[in-house]
Amino acid sequence: MFQWDADNIDKNIMHGVHDWEIEEALLDARGRRIDRMVVNGEERYLWLGRAASSGKYLRIVYTLRQNAEGRTLFRPISAVEMSVSEKRRYLRKCNTSRKNIVLTNGS
Repeated sequence: MFQWDADNIDKNIMHGVHDWEIEEALLDARGRRIDRMVVNGEERYLWLGRAASSGKYLRIVYTLRQNAEGRTLFRPISAVEMSVSEKRRYLRKCNTSRKNIVLTNGS
C-alpha cells in the first residue's frame, strides 16, 4: 500500500511527522486530495488528512507508483502539519460530510 525506501523513510521527522502518521493520514476516510501538479514529468498530489492516533492534521505531497505485482502504492514525498487555513478547509469538509450523513439517514 505504501512505498518506503532510503530516499523517503524518516524524511519527515525534521517536520515533526512520523511515517506511521503519514500512512494514517493518507488512509483517512475524511481526507481529501486538494491539488495535482506535475514535477519533473511525475504527477504529484496534495492531500489533507488526519493521523488519528496522534491527532495531527497533515498536508502530504505524494505520488503513485506501481510495484512488481502491478499494485498501486502511495509514495509519500513530504508531510507537514496543516496551516490554519488548510485545517479549516479539512474541518469544513468533515462538517459537511456529517451533515450529509444526518440528512441521508433522516435524523
